[in-house]
Amino acid sequence: MNGIGRLPQKLNGHLILENIQETMIIADKDYRVQWMNARAIETLQPVLPIYQLSRIEELIGKHMDFFHSNSEEAEKLLTSLHTTYRTRITIGTQYVAEAVTHPIDTKDGERYGYLLMLLDFTDQAEAELEKERLIEDLSTPLLKIWDEVLAVPITGKMDIERGKKLTETVLEAVVKEQARYLLIDLSSLHSLDEEHGYYINTLHDALRLIGTTCLIVGLSSKMALSLVDSQFNWRTFSTVQQSISYILEKKNYRIAPIS
Repeated sequence: MNGIGRLPQKLNGHLILENIQETMIIADKDYRVQWMNARAIETLQPVLPIYQLSRIEELIGKHMDFFHSNSEEAEKLLTSLHTTYRTRITIGTQYVAEAVTHPIDTKDGERYGYLLMLLDFTDQAEAELEKERLIEDLSTPLLKIWDEVLAVPITGKMDIERGKKLTETVLEAVVKEQARYLLIDLSSLHSLDEEHGYYINTLHDALRLIGTTCLIVGLSSKMALSLVDSQFNWRTFSTVQQSISYILEKKNYRIAPIS
């Protein structure tokens, strides 16, 4: 969708970005930094010694994975990115920030580059306690429904670290329990954003490779609409009961009425 109206005379995109009081970085379609605003220069100045850089200008031309501890996972996300992506990143070993990345595309879908904002830039030591509390709150509880059937509820925000932990924990449990079915319960989510979609689909595909059927349950009408144009090949159900009925049918079980 295109914007409406016109920018005031002499007011252009460069001037707007320069005056936003947040760390703004522009990268090209090959993920290399091309421009940063004055706030970015001020914010990133203290991190230069960590990367053995002497001048802020040396950041120009650096790959965006320069700011990510897990560069391979970050590039996979950027390649498939179609909307704003938020995650928590570690810069060097001393600082953390919330990174907000948005692709810059033409109306025809041609990728021109990326806009990266670093918010809540803070000292690593201060953020570590908050991170530990978050991981504790958002741990991955696995429920055994019955033999060969497990369930995992998805709650809270999703980022690279939590997405990787989710995949590892679930795959380990599925193999250990020899589960043929896994229910991923989305009923606690208000909406299905790109981060959740990416990691749920990664888990879905990994489970398929080891012979486990993944069923997405708790899908609201809003989530269903957001999936219409997606390329996710999920089997979805609005309730857990519907998914259990599906499993029983596949097992050739029949639910008999109580007389």
